[in-house]
Amino acid sequence: MHITVMLKALGDPTRLSIFQQLLIRKHCVRSLSKKLGITESAVSQHMKVLKEADMVYGERFGYHIHNII
Repeated sequence: MHITVMLKALGDPTRLSIFQQLLIRKHCVRSLSKKLGITESAVSQHMKVLKEADMVYGERFGYHIHNII
C-alpha cells in the first residue's frame, strides 16, 4: 500500500486514536467506542478506512470481531 494512503488514513485525529489503541492491544468496536467516547457506528466507519488502507484487520472470537494491527 502506498504511504500517502496510510498517512491520509491517519490524518484524522479519531483514526489516529483508534490506531494507537490497537497498537496497545486488540479491541472490538464496542470496546473502542467506550474508550474513545464515540458511537459504535462512528468507530465502524473509521475502521473501514483503516482496513481499506491495509493498516488493520479483523479476527473473529466467538460473536465478536477483534481489530488487530
